[in-house]
Amino acid sequence: MKILEIKPLEPLSLPLSLIGGVDVFTVTQSTPIPLPTTVAGALGASMDVVLSLMDPMDSLNELIMELKNLCGNCEKPIALGPLVCFDEQITDQSKCYAYLHPGKLLLLAEHCIVENNGIVHLKNKSEDHDECYVDFTPITVVGVSLQRTKSGEEKVVRYGYMYRYPLITFRTPSGRALNPLYIYEFNCEENINAVVRFGGESRVAKLTTRSNEASYLKNIKSPLDELEKGLYIALSPIPVIPLKNDATQISPGNVELPVHIESILGVPQETRPAKIRITRLGLGFSEAAKKRRPEILALPPGTLIKVKEDVKPPKFSNLMRNLLYIGFAALYKLR
Repeated sequence: MKILEIKPLEPLSLPLSLIGGVDVFTVTQSTPIPLPTTVAGALGASMDVVLSLMDPMDSLNELIMELKNLCGNCEKPIALGPLVCFDEQITDQSKCYAYLHPGKLLLLAEHCIVENNGIVHLKNKSEDHDECYVDFTPITVVGVSLQRTKSGEEKVVRYGYMYRYPLITFRTPSGRALNPLYIYEFNCEENINAVVRFGGESRVAKLTTRSNEASYLKNIKSPLDELEKGLYIALSPIPVIPLKNDATQISPGNVELPVHIESILGVPQETRPAKIRITRLGLGFSEAAKKRRPEILALPPGTLIKVKEDVKPPKFSNLMRNLLYIGFAALYKLR
């Protein structure tokens, strides 16, 4: 088994919303974990992949095909995760967290998610279990717009154009700052040791691969493989692809999902049953096309999935299969 470690070398900017002007000057939305498209782009940069297609979605598909070729055309997802850890010497899954929408990280430990009378919920913070959570708070920073000039020339400031963007920070309940390390199961024979641009605003991270029999990665599963009976939590967004232009609800025939609809419990709450949430998710910025990719619908990270019987992978559309290959719908088996 190989591990991919992504270590931010500075606070990352991982915006979920489009960069706007005065009309949305006070609004920033961000995620504390990299989206699979961000990871795929960083892997492509570290492997010196050069894309030629100028359409933002075509360039994404081209990137996925290049990664498949470099990784031996493996049908397994290239990178499954992330587990968010705060210690570089990871030896125990009890030190790893999953992002719980909308604003905290949840420790992947037995006592943090409980089940009473068939209802799965979070351990109440008031019960002296603050160690189950790490809060993330984006710092909002004001930037100025840079205008692209001719190739090889410096960018210039567009006077009067300002915007806001988030920088990600993590803190314990006591307020102590933490430095994250994102851990992935890596299904590729390539060895990587590179510092590349990662996320927005020219932030950088170090990508490193290593071989290790890591017990804490064995519980990470993908809908591309058979899912065993049990309770899972989503580590990355689960795509929801409409099959009809006028689809207004999640039901068979209206949307394509990589898991059975009846297995979705939703995002766990502290005192109430889990709640199903749907979010709009941008597929990131295409460096090849110099354009933003479109948005899709998704079940957010932290969504609970309860598989009642072993499930073999269904037949996926090309779009869904490509999204799963770069790490969407990564599931962690809790029990």
